[in-house]
Amino acid sequence: MSAAAKKLLNSFFDSSAFSDKSTYEQFIHPDLQVYWHSSTGYNVYDQSSYWELIESAAQSYESLRYDVSHMLSEKDEVVARYTLYVKTIENPNEEVPIGYFISIWKVQDGQLIECHQTSHPAI
Repeated sequence: MSAAAKKLLNSFFDSSAFSDKSTYEQFIHPDLQVYWHSSTGYNVYDQSSYWELIESAAQSYESLRYDVSHMLSEKDEVVARYTLYVKTIENPNEEVPIGYFISIWKVQDGQLIECHQTSHPAI
């Protein structure tokens, strides 16, 4: 399953899941749990609250793009290191990095069900 899990996460990052809820729900298991250590503290999200976070970010920026530099998988888990780039509404011609991430995703039933993530701002 390790290749399938890796392909699933790559497809998630490359999809419209960050702007379209129906696409998001294709990738995200209903029992999703995201455990995130960020510069603002530790947060836990479920499927609904993670979508609200993504939706809020999507409304704040013209576009979001994930640039994955590393992806490793074993069995039903995938580790990804990536940079999140955005184009602001005020300056849609310039893409800037806003954060660096490392996340460990678990796949179950062909969907992403769990994520342990750490991040820090690029600025």
